[in-house]
Amino acid sequence: MEPLEPPASHHVKAAFGWIELGNVDEALAELDRIAPDLQSLLPVKASRLDCLIAGERWDDAVKLAAQLCVDYPDESGFWLHNAYATRRFEGGSIEAAYEILAPCVERFPEEWLIAYNVACYLCKMDRLSEAEAMLEIARLSGAERVDELAKEDEDLSALREL
Repeated sequence: MEPLEPPASHHVKAAFGWIELGNVDEALAELDRIAPDLQSLLPVKASRLDCLIAGERWDDAVKLAAQLCVDYPDESGFWLHNAYATRRFEGGSIEAAYEILAPCVERFPEEWLIAYNVACYLCKMDRLSEAEAMLEIARLSGAERVDELAKEDEDLSALREL
């Protein structure tokens, strides 16, 4: 991803500052201050998506994430964001999030967080043996990070009860 030049880069940094302060409206307003001809650049769109997710604006986030997956299919993070927002937006579901992310396990084998999230979705769908197997796939590249997340993750509670 090409870096932005000032002043656009300053607006992006300010947006993340507002997010840290819990003010999504100001974060998005900061991004809106970026010149119109730069709004279509990947760093601006990606920053906007991060702000929308931080603000739990799922309906807007799912639209932007889905478009970013089409425009940048090799960016694994957009697929994660798309599934995450799809699970939460009005009309979304765990099953729909699973449908988005499951094919990405093979496509991005080095991204353990994809397999981890698929394991979460499988667990929530009561497909526990598949969830356990997917968690093992996540452990191949995520190692102890997977175990750290899994021991507290509510989505995986059914596996801990086995």
